[in-house]
Amino acid sequence: MVWQQISRFAIALSVAIIFISCEALVESAQAQQSKAGNHEELFRNKQFPSAFECKSCHPVQFRQWSASSHAYSNLSPIFVSVENSILNKTNGTSADTCSRCHAPLSAVLKLMQISNLKRAQFARAGEDFLGPVVEGITCVVCHRFDKRYGKRSARAKITQGDIFAPIFGPTNNKIQAEAEKDTRLALVTEPGKKGRKIHGKVAEFPILRASILCANCHSSRLPTGVHNEETFDEYRTSQSARDGVTCQDCHMGKVPGENKGFDIAPAAVIGKIETAARRRSNHYFAGPDFSVLHPGIFPHNPDAVTLATYEQWLEFDHKKGWGTDDFEDEVADDYKFPKFWQDQDLRYEAREILNEQFELLGWAKGQRETLMKAGYKVDKVVVDSAGMSSGINFRIKLRNAVLGHNAPSGFIHERMIFFQITVTDSQGNVVFKSGDRDPNGDLRERYSRYVRNGEVKYDKQLFNLMSHFMTRTFWGGERTQLRAVPFSATTRPFIRPPTMPTAIHMRPESARSLKNSIEPGGHRWAKYSVDSNLLKAGETYSVNMKLIAQQLPAYFVHVNEDVGFDYNLSTRELAKRIVDLSIPLWETTETVKIEN
Repeated sequence: MVWQQISRFAIALSVAIIFISCEALVESAQAQQSKAGNHEELFRNKQFPSAFECKSCHPVQFRQWSASSHAYSNLSPIFVSVENSILNKTNGTSADTCSRCHAPLSAVLKLMQISNLKRAQFARAGEDFLGPVVEGITCVVCHRFDKRYGKRSARAKITQGDIFAPIFGPTNNKIQAEAEKDTRLALVTEPGKKGRKIHGKVAEFPILRASILCANCHSSRLPTGVHNEETFDEYRTSQSARDGVTCQDCHMGKVPGENKGFDIAPAAVIGKIETAARRRSNHYFAGPDFSVLHPGIFPHNPDAVTLATYEQWLEFDHKKGWGTDDFEDEVADDYKFPKFWQDQDLRYEAREILNEQFELLGWAKGQRETLMKAGYKVDKVVVDSAGMSSGINFRIKLRNAVLGHNAPSGFIHERMIFFQITVTDSQGNVVFKSGDRDPNGDLRERYSRYVRNGEVKYDKQLFNLMSHFMTRTFWGGERTQLRAVPFSATTRPFIRPPTMPTAIHMRPESARSLKNSIEPGGHRWAKYSVDSNLLKAGETYSVNMKLIAQQLPAYFVHVNEDVGFDYNLSTRELAKRIVDLSIPLWETTETVKIEN
């Protein structure tokens, strides 16, 4: 406890010193600095600036980014376990294949294979500052990258340097030059001067607004040659590409998933002083993924990391109401809190931070749902027959309303888009189900442990757009596999290397992708048949239909349990969080009467 008090006193003292050092600034600019802005020096890094440093002038962009999939990319416990699992299966030869996109700075600085609990986002005594590494795809990954082609991070240079180094933007340095002349802002672009520290200049890099920028990571091949991320390749032959609609138009505009234009607003807000208005992109980059972490850890928040470490936040039981009046007024005197959270005032402070986090997560959920619902459209439900001779036969037409890429896209070997069908009689008894889950949270498909054990029936009518890796076995056949590693299932399993270069047949010899996604503007019919043996003549049945999106199946978590999960998460808890955060995209109920 003594050391914690000393640490907290040191932090408070550092903040006070920084505040005093800023007294030379114009008073109006001082008054408008945010609390996180006062922490600027604490988060300073000499190799790559932290997003926390960018926040002081770009609060809107930071807030959007802080809850994004890009910001989450290196924190994700699924990503960490998948990378570790692949490294194990390939004896390390896969190297930084995953990290160079999910954690570019981690790959550059060779800081992979470290638990995120051990990385410091805030420079406390005796710790190295690894904030930009924790932040995944952080500001400098795009704004310090100036190459039109080639891989980022370990494959190409991200310009290193502290906050004063130039950054690359879609426009030129004109707006910054004007802002530097405004004495109210007290901006400085070189070390040794007092004032608000900013980048030396903005170098024009128009590619930031072109789809080719996204190709660096959203068009990737694994070491075996399998094309596992094809979003950009789908885009470049799409109608959107022909029409000149970019990735940014739909993923960084006003309305997620639709080309509805951009906000016109200042790129920087310094205190309450705004720079000249121009096109301002939404840095949330709406996509299908979401966080399963404690809200004290994610979204990224300077106040949260100043208050407690990731390990300490994991001990804060927000679900029980810690830090709320309802809980604190009724808590028993002998209630045992973790050592760090014994101070009631500290719990109240933590709750204030979490309330901000919950508000931001709610906004992010709305962005994600808007994007997903813009992409998947159910055009038609057709009941073909309903009688004792034929049973109930019906179809659902699902269309990919996106004209720029397949749906789902990205790492489609995880993405689940499926129909959940429940048919009940007039008494509410269920007579037919498809797309339902086993006790582990898995659909009743081939990788369900309950299906494999014969404890639940295989769902023959399941409609799921999830794709699969196909790998060749030792004897020449193919089988689905959860990892794109040609691992032979024989009595002596081993990694099967390709027998010839991929370029010979223009495809990998040992593995391929079996895509189930819908092409841009295309559609699929989900077809169902309820056997007449389950029905009664003259009875009326309700057919409830739901379209559900889920980040990945529970069994995808199970196959990684041998390497464990970051943040001390158990397999069951992690799988439960993923299932609980699935998104219902569409629902309807049809009433069907059975004729004799």
